[in-house]
Amino acid sequence: MEATFNTLTDDQRLETLNNVYRKGLSTPKEQLAFSADKLVYLKPFINKLQAATAGTQDLRSRVMARQIIDELLRDILDEVSATSSPEKGAIEYGLQLLTLPEEDFYYTNKVA
Repeated sequence: MEATFNTLTDDQRLETLNNVYRKGLSTPKEQLAFSADKLVYLKPFINKLQAATAGTQDLRSRVMARQIIDELLRDILDEVSATSSPEKGAIEYGLQLLTLPEEDFYYTNKVA
C-alpha cells in the first residue's frame, strides 16, 4: 500500500500524529501494532509541527520536519499494516489519511 504523503497538509500531518500518539498511549505496549520505541518520537514532532504551523520556524526547518515526520508515519503505517489488515489498522490507529488513493494531477477529457 503506497501512502500519499506529498498531498498532506501540515494540519493533516498534525492530526495523524495526534491520532497515533493518543492510540499508542491508550494501548498496552504488548498489544501495540507498531514499535513502542516510535511512540517516544511522536510527541517532539507534534510540538515541532505545531511550531511550524504557527510560523515560528523557517522554511528549511519546516521542510526537514515534514520529511522526518513522513518517514516516521510511513514506518508506523508499514508496521501497523503488517500486523493487521491495512484498512482496519489504518482506521484503528488514525492513519486513514495516509491510505487515501492519490489523485491524478492531470485530467483528460474525451473530445468528440
